[in-house]
Amino acid sequence: MKRIFRVLLLTCCLAILPDVSAQEMSSLMFRARVKSPELSADSITFRFVAPKARKVSVSASWLGYNPSALPLTQGKDGIWTATVALPAPELYTYTFIVDGVSMLDPSNVFVQRDGARYMNAVLASGGYADLYAESNQPGNVEHVWYPSAENDMVRRMYVYTPACYDRNDRKTKYPVLYLLHGGGGDEDAWSTLGRTCQILDNLIAQGKAKPMLVVMPNGNPNQYAAQTLGIPVKTDVKTYPSMFDNYASLVADIVPYIEKNYNVIKNRKGRAVAGLSMGGGQSFFIAFRNPDKFANVGIFSSGLIGSAAIGGEPFDAESHFPGFYTDPKYNVFDVLYLSCGEQDGRIDGMLDFKEKLEANHFKGVVWEQYPGNHEWKVWRRNLASFVQLLFR
Repeated sequence: MKRIFRVLLLTCCLAILPDVSAQEMSSLMFRARVKSPELSADSITFRFVAPKARKVSVSASWLGYNPSALPLTQGKDGIWTATVALPAPELYTYTFIVDGVSMLDPSNVFVQRDGARYMNAVLASGGYADLYAESNQPGNVEHVWYPSAENDMVRRMYVYTPACYDRNDRKTKYPVLYLLHGGGGDEDAWSTLGRTCQILDNLIAQGKAKPMLVVMPNGNPNQYAAQTLGIPVKTDVKTYPSMFDNYASLVADIVPYIEKNYNVIKNRKGRAVAGLSMGGGQSFFIAFRNPDKFANVGIFSSGLIGSAAIGGEPFDAESHFPGFYTDPKYNVFDVLYLSCGEQDGRIDGMLDFKEKLEANHFKGVVWEQYPGNHEWKVWRRNLASFVQLLFR
């Protein structure tokens, strides 16, 4: 009797499941009919389903995240809509503001994280922004846990390998770019926000960049990995001179790990280090403290070199490395790339450093500036330009 009852109960449950699934699919199908964002040749349309909302707007990066610049209008079907001119080619981010609350676009699965902030993304194609699209010759990105003796931790980094990389081919050796994020970022930042993998995939496929590995570590000494993993930070880490001079671990731990486990060139000609903002300051110390280990350095929008703009003391390279401008051991880089956004307050300090390097006949100096503030649209272009100069 009990067996018969169980069979009947199971039959009833199975009979109910299609109705539940149908309800879920009905909801999903209704949502699927709302396309957002929708791009045409010259416009972009946002849609958001919120029948009971009083006010909906879009906070978009190309409008300075100003919600009042892009209000949506509610239709009779409860769908809020706005159509505006398509912005210039670039990768943009946005969120909806619904009755004062920031919300993701549920119709757009393209989501990016900047620290603790999540945003939808949309790619307006064309020009240099085409480098941010997926390539038909994609490389790989590995999430690698490695031992770091500096603070007795096991930490995570991302390692990009190009499409042509073959782990079993021990004869072919590749150069390596060690790429550092900024303050508030982590090992995911350059891969996600910076579109590093897509940029390298496309430039390598076009023959504009040498095939290389790109190592994207976590530059926060107290973090095992990105905060999204929910791992508490380590409290008993070493005390460092500053947030810029705090990454000896890259040379002590990461470079040896990469050179033991990947098919890479093991001399300074095959190594480059670069970073944005905080990572730019870290790159300065790593490169000039170890000119025997790196032949290339890139410093993007550095908060160290442009410190006067953010309330710090004017930058003085001699205070960090006595004899900096006169000792030939510092003038050995094949590429010494400096760049900053034209609307970024750090640009004056960066330009001053560039001019002092040139006045003291430093070789390899490359300066570039791009429209933009302290933001990813500048740093993506920095990366795309910098990697084309490397390992020639």
